[in-house]
Amino acid sequence: MSEKRFDFKDLEEIDFADELPGATHFSNGKPLFLSTYSEEQLWQALERSQIIAELKHRGYYPVKLELEFLTERDHRFYLLFKDEKILHMRLRLSHFKLHRHPLMPAIKMLFIDWLQSRHVLKGQGSRGLFPGQDVPGLGIFNRIDVFLRNLVVDTHAYGGFNLPEYFHDALLFHRAFKFYDPAKEAFFRALLRDLHGHGAREISRALSDGRVRDKKQGVMEWHGGEMLIFMQPSHAEAIFSARYDREVEHKMRDYKFSLAPV
Repeated sequence: MSEKRFDFKDLEEIDFADELPGATHFSNGKPLFLSTYSEEQLWQALERSQIIAELKHRGYYPVKLELEFLTERDHRFYLLFKDEKILHMRLRLSHFKLHRHPLMPAIKMLFIDWLQSRHVLKGQGSRGLFPGQDVPGLGIFNRIDVFLRNLVVDTHAYGGFNLPEYFHDALLFHRAFKFYDPAKEAFFRALLRDLHGHGAREISRALSDGRVRDKKQGVMEWHGGEMLIFMQPSHAEAIFSARYDREVEHKMRDYKFSLAPV
């Protein structure tokens, strides 16, 4: 039996107690990644999304794929270049209950527990780093987004979600994901509205340093929440409805952000 270790806010995993220590789906004696991909099929999925091609374009060749099966549902993989991890994903496939929609049955979702890309050939560079980085990212999130969308489809999940640790993480995912909690979505959109002239790196640093102020000069901190995406429009419309949009717009009126000097 596994221990519940995820700090979900509005989602609840309903079947984690039945989890086994290790994968139970195999292909030719080897476990399947998220009960779906063999190692070869996972590599093909990375190629299909153009991730491997983008890495070659940035000078990373050859690249090695390593898989790790932590539990039955909790898997991760690495892409390595000369023993350096350049792409790391930790993913979990399970059934979740959406607390803000109590009448909806639990649905299969892909949880993006960890996602890190590292451009180790570039080094720190002249533009500096985002909070939490040791080297710049690879700048291939558009390809990663394609990979994750394909993975959701191939695992027959309804959608996927993540918990962004930093503002800049949420900014990447916000191209296709929305915060499940309309108050979180309103907070994020208000940051973009009021501070967009400062750039993503400065906003993220300011949140980490306690330099973001609201209209009452209180210090605003970053507190992430679940960001969701659904593959079928009907599912997305049921969650992110007109009522959701009205709540977001209403709550945005409560915010007026500024940055304190360094």
